[in-house]
Amino acid sequence: MTKSSPAKETAFPKAVLIPNRRFSVVWLIPIAAAVFAVWLGYQAWLSRGLIITVQLSQGYGIKAGDEVRYRGITVGEVRNVELDDSDSVIVTASLQAQADRIAKSGSRFWVVRPQLGLEGIAGLETILGPRYLAVSPGQGGLQRHFVGLSKPPVIESSQVGDLEIILQASERGGLKRGAAIKYRGLQIGNVLSVGLASDGGAVEARVHIEKAYAQLVRKRTQFWSIGSLKADIKLTGVSLEVDSLATLLSGGIAMATPPDAGDVVSTGYRFPIANEPPEDWITWQPLVVIGSSLLPPGAALPTPMRARLGWQQGRWITRTKSRQGWVLQTTIGLLGPEDLLKAGEDADEQSVVLEVAGTNITLKAQPKWSKNNLVIIDSIVSSTSWPVNQIRKPLSPEDCLAVGDPTATPLPLAASRLTPQKETWRVDPAVSVDKSWHGAAVVARKDGFLVGLLIVDDDVVSVVLIDESINK
Repeated sequence: MTKSSPAKETAFPKAVLIPNRRFSVVWLIPIAAAVFAVWLGYQAWLSRGLIITVQLSQGYGIKAGDEVRYRGITVGEVRNVELDDSDSVIVTASLQAQADRIAKSGSRFWVVRPQLGLEGIAGLETILGPRYLAVSPGQGGLQRHFVGLSKPPVIESSQVGDLEIILQASERGGLKRGAAIKYRGLQIGNVLSVGLASDGGAVEARVHIEKAYAQLVRKRTQFWSIGSLKADIKLTGVSLEVDSLATLLSGGIAMATPPDAGDVVSTGYRFPIANEPPEDWITWQPLVVIGSSLLPPGAALPTPMRARLGWQQGRWITRTKSRQGWVLQTTIGLLGPEDLLKAGEDADEQSVVLEVAGTNITLKAQPKWSKNNLVIIDSIVSSTSWPVNQIRKPLSPEDCLAVGDPTATPLPLAASRLTPQKETWRVDPAVSVDKSWHGAAVVARKDGFLVGLLIVDDDVVSVVLIDESINK
């Protein structure tokens, strides 16, 4: 019997396990949660804002949740109010809107609250509403801790070209914080602070003069107090003299500048204060150019005059007509719109009368200059004349001011509101201009030069540019 050979072992295939690398949607949930948490943290960090602290001597009712405001706009919020070890009030606030402009060295903070005193009335909006922390930004670098003011500043912000001087007196008199500095009855500045001189021999006041009037303060300028009540007792009765009730309560200082005024003074210049002015001080007429805070330092606003042109027309049935507007005295004559300084073809030449600042002018001769519906007639009405060398024609629209009534606020004309056309700039209808501005002088804000006149023709308002030929 033949033996059978042992059976060969059968080789079976081995299974190889390959991991499944497909991404499971289950993992999206924790990833989304992590991203959302990071986003929430970032938003919380943004909403926290820039944290600053303001140290005050009194809390004046300020509390957490009250606003931080700049020029009436909310720029932050008070987060916490507490006392420190020195019994000072520490206000913690977060700044959100334009914090980089506000948290600067030199910024001033104070609590706005109702105040009624000799310095005036302030903070009336907080009688019914909450207090708030007001700020006047400084010009330095970033800062996070500030010492607040106990009172609102007399001048919230100063401008380049403003003037600060020192007034000295033997006694306080009309020198009070916030008191007005007046020139010919118009306020041109304020008293910032009052105190004794370092040696105690006089009272000194730090005074702020607006840059529009800084040219008035010269080395021979004189100051005197107007904050007292003067009584003159006679047999016929008693007469009282006082500048105004506000001046009586808060004090005031008047100033006058002589014709030989001397040089313009710089910040820190000292002046004595007289008790009463001699009579000639009141009548002084300084030859000083008054500037405007809307123009570069030293640049003056024009002083247009009201003009009225009247005439009769018609052969059988006569009708009286008139037109009004503004004209400007220049060194070569009266400049104005053609329809104010030139009679129409239908007008009776004998009846045409031009009235400028109360002076009647008979129009007979042809205009001295005429271009683009603007004319100059050979007439001198005012001793204050605009020099023709301060007239130029701009190449493109510029930021300008329209000046009509010299005692009223000029009308700002932004370059973006002016559309150039042939020899004119069309004024955007969105700018509110009525017929009372017809003929107003238009000056460029960058240099104060006269560039044209404002012409109001029905609903179309334009700046008619002055041609260079006016200087020839």
